[in-house]
Amino acid sequence: MRTSVDVHNYLVERDVHHELFAARGRFRVPERIATVLDLPPDEVGKVLVFEGPGGPVAAIVPIGSNVDRQRLQKASGQATLASADDHRTFELTEFLPESTPPAGLPGKFATVVDPSLAREDVLYFPGGEARAILKIRGKDLVKATGAKVASIVASEGDRANR
Repeated sequence: MRTSVDVHNYLVERDVHHELFAARGRFRVPERIATVLDLPPDEVGKVLVFEGPGGPVAAIVPIGSNVDRQRLQKASGQATLASADDHRTFELTEFLPESTPPAGLPGKFATVVDPSLAREDVLYFPGGEARAILKIRGKDLVKATGAKVASIVASEGDRANR
């Protein structure tokens, strides 16, 4: 199983400025990060894992949002994608599903970041363990992961997928 040390090492190897810190209590969902740290929801992101014939895809979006599967398929270049359940997310990422970080995933992953997170501002994400928080600028996250930046968040009128 991977840990926050793996996330830290991944980012250090890529010379990406970041912080990893432990918070009190266990975060069972990324949405709790905003509540516990008293952060605006647009500063906290989550990772949703999908799987297709071309391999796994990490969709990085703001908390409280859903992924538009068709947009994600187009951005990832895959004709079909299915949401990975918690068990499959663990198998693919080697992280606990509620602690899946946006960086440090196995090399087989394609990563797509919504443009609302690919910015200069500091963002917060699960950091690879139940109490770990990753603090990183959006543009540094894109650089570190080699992510494609594409609009993948479902609008309110769209049929959301996950």
